[in-house]
Amino acid sequence: MGRPIIFAVKFLRMKRIIGVLAAIVLLASCNSKQGWKKKAIDDKEKSVMEAAKRGKIDTSGLKDLLVAYDAYVAAYPDDTNSANYLFKEADFYRYMRKPKKSIEIYTNIYNTYPNYFKRPYSLFLQGFIYENEIHNLDSAKAKYEMFLQVYPNHPIAKDVRMTLNSLGKSPEEVIAEFEAHQKSDSAMAGAKDMKGMK
Repeated sequence: MGRPIIFAVKFLRMKRIIGVLAAIVLLASCNSKQGWKKKAIDDKEKSVMEAAKRGKIDTSGLKDLLVAYDAYVAAYPDDTNSANYLFKEADFYRYMRKPKKSIEIYTNIYNTYPNYFKRPYSLFLQGFIYENEIHNLDSAKAKYEMFLQVYPNHPIAKDVRMTLNSLGKSPEEVIAEFEAHQKSDSAMAGAKDMKGMK
């Protein structure tokens, strides 16, 4: 009677050990697959960039890269690289003159990755594209205002305020306002100097 019990206990221990080993192998293979996807993306990025340095556009390589970005994000949406890949993808679509697709991706970044360090830029770039590429000033204004509401102390907030103030104005109008503002500032400084002399 003792031998079958000992055998059963050893069998259960062995089964547990095999289960743990199988889990370790599965985990390692998942990490390996993710690593391979990152490496493939790195290689495709290098290829596209090297072609660009030579003054050429590798359209098939770029398409492959964009597909690889999407596949990675779909497989690992919570990975920090996913937000980076989406940001790069949105930039590529901007350069490919597909502003609506670019805005769609920047919006996805803004809505999906609240702790991503480039999240403020994804919001700003939506406004920038609406203003400069789609020429929808109302949407641009809404995005810039949202940026200032959410990120009033961000390093680019001052630039966003200036952009918002010049939205829809011609370069000549902006220059004229700037010159008028400088004249006003000079006159006020002169008046303060005169008071100080008395």
